[in-house]
Amino acid sequence: MCKHAVQFYESESFLYEKVSRFVNAALSAGESAIVIASEAHRAAIASRVNTDSVVSDSEVRFISLDAEKTLASFMVDGWPDAERFADVIGSVIRRASRNGALRVRAFGEMVALLCAAGKAQAAVRLEELWNDLARDHDFSLLCAYPMDLFQGEEESRAFHRISAAHSHVCASEAYENVAPDSDPFHRATALLQQKAKALEYEVARRKQTEIALSKLAAHQERIREDERKRIAREIHDELGSVLTGIKAYVSVAIDRATTEGRPVDPQLADASVLADTAIETVRRVITDLRPSVLDELGIWIALEWYAGQIEKQTGLSCLVTIDPPVAAMTLPGETSIVLFRIVQEALTNAIRHAGASQITVRVLLDEEALIVEVADDGKGLEAADVFNGVSWGIAGMQERARHVGGEIKITGITGCGTAVVLRLPLEHVNDE
Repeated sequence: MCKHAVQFYESESFLYEKVSRFVNAALSAGESAIVIASEAHRAAIASRVNTDSVVSDSEVRFISLDAEKTLASFMVDGWPDAERFADVIGSVIRRASRNGALRVRAFGEMVALLCAAGKAQAAVRLEELWNDLARDHDFSLLCAYPMDLFQGEEESRAFHRISAAHSHVCASEAYENVAPDSDPFHRATALLQQKAKALEYEVARRKQTEIALSKLAAHQERIREDERKRIAREIHDELGSVLTGIKAYVSVAIDRATTEGRPVDPQLADASVLADTAIETVRRVITDLRPSVLDELGIWIALEWYAGQIEKQTGLSCLVTIDPPVAAMTLPGETSIVLFRIVQEALTNAIRHAGASQITVRVLLDEEALIVEVADDGKGLEAADVFNGVSWGIAGMQERARHVGGEIKITGITGCGTAVVLRLPLEHVNDE
């Protein structure tokens, strides 16, 4: 019965040594050897083959064929044709065996080429054709596949079918069992190696997806910031000026009536109050969209100013402490915006949900990072709430922090308040 073995491998150097030992063992035993491999692999294997023992008949006893050309000779519409395969490969085996006079050992990687081209099912069919050919010819066959080929779900299914098509399975060089009856163990080991490789691939794929999504989120955030800035400017220039004009006209009418000794129309007084309210609303909207102080005076002044706005609007005590070494720092524009938005979101969460009476914002440096802490004395946010994703605001803060190379940690104890801590490594602060 034909021995049909498959070798899974990680490195090409291991493959060269494995195949050259396989070929040299055949030639030393007076047998013939066939190598059907890629051009690069043929050259590497041939350089390791000892042809001293075959002397004048080396051409017959050692046959080396190009895998791509040989494969093309029997493929029809991307599928191995059984009759053509039997004719092409059968003639090669007859030549090597001298019509059955010599035993033949063959190495082939045409199946690996098919897998690499995304034709795993065609590779399985080719393995089956090799088994069919063994009914008419006496030879031993070694196939080889890089383990990297079996990473996706479809490739994993092909791995099982390929293993099943072989009488012996050899795990990759990461583990080599030398026990006499090692095939069952090798099959199990190879399967575990394939699963590990597939898992590595999936982890890498998800990481790439995560990075792509993070970049997309950052791009969208930049677009939103630009749009906020544009809208804030238009509201200030257009609506703000109109409201200011209305306020001025109403004030002139009130002053005129007062000067002439006439009673002021109550509707004018109401209109003046409404104009003041509208102007204040516009200022608040502009502040929420993009406070001009952030662009004009920088992040540290902007934080102190925003804390003052919080105190004015809510009556809460909001204290900002910025250590002197930090105050001397100038952050890149995008980092400043991210830091401001994170503090803004943390303060908003504290106002809406914490039931706090006091909020503190502290900015300091340690040896490795810039640290921003927003703490309140409210009811406390449980860790479970953070990790269960109950707040899109928290998710937004974490994503913003990741974009500039930082990380957010949120801690809370029931009845003892919540602390949001942004840690931004100095290497990222100074990147831009």
